[in-house]
Amino acid sequence: MIIKADIVGYEVDYWPAGVPFESDDVVRNYYHWEDPYWASRDNIRRVTARFFSGSPIYYLMHWNAGTQLAGLDARAADGSVREEDFAGAVLVEPMDYTCPFCDARLRAAIVDPGSPILGKDRPARLRAHTFIPDCPVCHRETRARVAEFLPPV
Repeated sequence: MIIKADIVGYEVDYWPAGVPFESDDVVRNYYHWEDPYWASRDNIRRVTARFFSGSPIYYLMHWNAGTQLAGLDARAADGSVREEDFAGAVLVEPMDYTCPFCDARLRAAIVDPGSPILGKDRPARLRAHTFIPDCPVCHRETRARVAEFLPPV
């Protein structure tokens, strides 16, 4: 079930937690084998956004672990989302991450600093968000704002 939603001034297609992803378009950054993991996370909601006339792009809205998103899916469905529903969320993009120390190649959800979605108060959002500080392989410092690493599949 795709929901058209206004996320703080930007129209996106929104997928509630646990709902399988579907799209008639070719969606950039979408990999069918990763989506079940992202869909299973209580602190993530999946969206696609289309900028100008390009293909839609697959993003994740990520909240800190333990954030309660009760009611968000219902409000998105009925069009009554509020700006405060997205307090604490950052927009991340699933992408490849290569550790600069051990060369481990991993899939990760990394902040997209260029997207206007959830861009209001971005510096404060980034300061308040908890990012993964260390590579899960060598345990040295990550060099990106990694919200989550995808577990090995």
